[in-house]
Amino acid sequence: MKIGVVSAHYMPEAGYQEVHLSRAYARLGYEVKVFTSTASVKLGGSISKYKYHAGLEQDLKYGYEILRLPTLAIRAKAFSFGLQKAVNEFNPDVLIILGVAKIFPTLLFNNKLKATAKIISIYGDAAEYYEWATFKQKIKSYVEIIGHKIIKRSLYKKALKYCDKIILNYPETANIFLNFLNEEEKKRFELKKVFLNLGYDSDEYFFNEKNRRQTRKDLNISDDEVVLITSTRINKRKNLEEIIQCISTINQTGKKVKYILVGFLGDTYEKELKTFIKSQPMPNLFLCFPFLDANAKRELYCAADVAIWQRVSISIKEAMGTGLPIILENKLSMSHLIKNNHSGWFFEKEKLDETLKKVVNILSDKKVDRPLLASENAQKFSYDNVAKSILQTVRENIL
Repeated sequence: MKIGVVSAHYMPEAGYQEVHLSRAYARLGYEVKVFTSTASVKLGGSISKYKYHAGLEQDLKYGYEILRLPTLAIRAKAFSFGLQKAVNEFNPDVLIILGVAKIFPTLLFNNKLKATAKIISIYGDAAEYYEWATFKQKIKSYVEIIGHKIIKRSLYKKALKYCDKIILNYPETANIFLNFLNEEEKKRFELKKVFLNLGYDSDEYFFNEKNRRQTRKDLNISDDEVVLITSTRINKRKNLEEIIQCISTINQTGKKVKYILVGFLGDTYEKELKTFIKSQPMPNLFLCFPFLDANAKRELYCAADVAIWQRVSISIKEAMGTGLPIILENKLSMSHLIKNNHSGWFFEKEKLDETLKKVVNILSDKKVDRPLLASENAQKFSYDNVAKSILQTVRENIL
């Protein structure tokens, strides 16, 4: 079976869904080809690569092809006149499209392609991506909302018409669709929608007890210390000061706790946050790292005892791949990720400190079965299983 993956941006150094799905399908033995642009988006820090060259390249590990097309790009939007011809020449059995709102795949929504391939499009809309804390963020969010009404809605409706299945990555994404569909379109949407999680690469994230012991030794972490970790693009919106303050407070009660932060960008906020950390009673409790590759992150996840996030992040699933229990804010965008008091804990926004104290007490007395939790999480979140589930939505039509 031939599987095409279409995405305006394909950035292996960032490792988003289009990268992981392509690799998963290649591991599963399918003929895979990625169709993308020469454009990139600014991610911050050293992980961003700002220039790609048009032409055919090959994934070094899995061998599938990546075709980068000459592109007109403005910010996150991209357009290429050669995409439709390139996809037709590949003649895929299944075409998986990501980033419909980025304009890049628009010309693929037509009756000719629909007659020869099963078309699946994937959506990860979540309300919390809009920022309202500062005047600048408010202006940006208002512009994005207006753009959604003018451009995004028409593109989503076109995708709904021509796609065989609509994959939703978050529970709230369905409501975003339903807010602008007419009654006939809502019926079509209900027939085509499927909720499937974002995931992680099981080749990169898994639990290893030897790694755990060695990394804790290298970081001078004793067996009786409870270690929390957050891996994310560290910026002011993540509100990490609140977690740092809670960790300091817990240590003052006599509990031994450390906090690993991964993802510093080398910007002015890094200096600001590190200054805040130095102001804490015991600044050595906080271990700070820049953006790291998958292997280095996995070793830190293995060394940690629990991870915490207040916003959605692809890193959450990566950590879960190592069997790490997770602390998450109790909100719709993350409600599907953990089973409370089993694979992690939810906290209410105003009760973060209370939840952290409870979790530290639990983990001080009880050892988590990391291999078992990693195995359970893999069933739901490994991209090999996610990739299989995506195909299963149209499998009866392509056998």
